[in-house]
Formats: sequence, structure tokens, C-alpha cells
Amino acid sequence: MTTVGKILVFFNLVFSLVVGGFAVMDYTARTHWADGFEKLKNQYEAARTNVSTYQAENAALVKEKQAFNEKLFNLAGKSAGLEKADDVDKTAQAVAKALKAAQEQSEAQKTELVGLRSQLAAEKKKVSSAETNATAAVEDVSRRQKDVDAMRLTLKGETDKNILLVRDNNDLRDRAVAAEIQSKSFKDMNARLESQLQEMARDVARLRTSAGGAARGVARGTNPPPESVEGLVERAEGNDLLLSIGSDAGLAKGQTLEVFRLGGAPKYLGRIRIMEVSARQAVGQAVTRMSFPVRRGDIVSSHIMPK
Repeated sequence: MTTVGKILVFFNLVFSLVVGGFAVMDYTARTHWADGFEKLKNQYEAARTNVSTYQAENAALVKEKQAFNEKLFNLAGKSAGLEKADDVDKTAQAVAKALKAAQEQSEAQKTELVGLRSQLAAEKKKVSSAETNATAAVEDVSRRQKDVDAMRLTLKGETDKNILLVRDNNDLRDRAVAAEIQSKSFKDMNARLESQLQEMARDVARLRTSAGGAARGVARGTNPPPESVEGLVERAEGNDLLLSIGSDAGLAKGQTLEVFRLGGAPKYLGRIRIMEVSARQAVGQAVTRMSFPVRRGDIVSSHIMPK
């Protein structure tokens, strides 16, 4: 029942009560006027009280209707193009359209929700597969970690071995350095001893040839340089010898030099005469028969043995 209907029922009820009251009053006046008047008065007061109550309820219903209309207007009236909140039918139609649109949107959302649920199920399957793969990967990583730990132990063992090898190598190198130093000392000592031995050999040769050397020298045509001269044979070609000394060392053409060889057994080879002289080189020829063929590196000197 609408609010207007309720109001009409209310007024019909009030009107019925008033009519009834007047009937009662008429009856009472005809029969028992005083009692009837009192009763009618009481009834009238009661009716007035009821009317006041109904009026208050009506006012509350009117306010409630206005509030409801305002809510409807705020809900769908503005979107429907309404200007007042009193147009209940248009507002109701707008609300119905809004409800229909909301229902359609709800259906679309339900359809979308079904799709999302299907997608969620597919994603759950993917997640389950990924979890399975992750578990396998974790197991693989664990296995690889064990292999890495084993390799670390092996590497540690090899590192320890390498440390020992490096330590041994350092010891061997130190020993080799010490041995090299000792060998060098021995070589230096051997060189000094060899030098002393060569000097002794020269002294022996000098003593052997000192007696009568002057007479033989004159007889054989010796002409040594006035100063002590010593050099090397750079090249031997037949009877010609290229020497490593020349006029800068005091040589002159026509002078004679003695040739000898040092080594394991010192040897006197013979005598040569200077045929040509330059500043740093000279050419000599043998004037005596050489006891051994002259070769590169042999020594030439103004004396039998170099001093």
C-alpha cells in the first residue's frame, strides 16, 4: 500500500470514528443524555487523542516519504536528468534502470569472475609445476653443493700438496743458489790456479830460453819492439798473420814478435816479422819454421812469454 493510500485510510478511519461518535451522542442524548454526554465526551477526547497520534504518525510518514524520495533522487534522479526529488515515479524508473544496469554489470562481473577463476586454476597448475621444478632444482643444487664441498676438499688437498711442493722447490732453489755460489767460488779459484799455472809455465819457458838467447837472437835477426808489446792473432791465412795490435801499441815495420799458445800445455810456435802496420792492426810473416800451425787466438809478444 502506498503512502497516499495509508493517508486516505487514516482519514476514513477518523471520519468513521467521528460519525460513530456523533451517532453515539445522538443515541445517548435520546436515552441517557447526561451519561451519554459524558461518555461521548470521553470518546471524543479519546478520538482527539487518536487523531493527534495519527497526525503525528502521518507527519512521520510524510518525513519518511520525503527522506525516501531524497534518497531515490540522490541515487538515480540526477543521473536520470530529474530536477526535483518529488517526482517519485521518474525517480523509481531511474532507480529501476540503475538496478538493471547494476544487475547487468553484476552478471558481467560474474562472467569475468568465472574467467578469472579459470585463469587462477591455470595459474595454480603453473605454480604447482613451478614448485615441482623448484623442488627438483633445490635437490639439484643440494647435490651440486655436495659435489662442490667434495671438490673443495680435493682442492684443499691439492693446495696443501702445492704448498709442500712450493716449499720443497724453494728449498731446492736455495740449495741450487748455494751450489751455484759455491761453483762460482770454485770456478774463480780454478781460474786463479790456472793463471798461476800459466805464469809458472811462462817462467819455465823463459828460464829454458834465457841462456844464450841474446847470441841466438842476433844470429837469427831478432828485432823486438823497444817496449813490451802483446796482442792476438785475429786471422791466419797461409804465411800471413793479421794481428790485433798496430802502431798505437808501439809496433813498426821490420820488428819481430814471438808467437806462442796457452792452454792445457803452453807451446812456443815461432817468430814473425812485421810486414805492414796500421794504427790498430798489423800483418806479420813467419821468419822461422812454426812448430805448430798458427791459428786465431794465439798470442804474439815482444818476449818469449808475456810478462
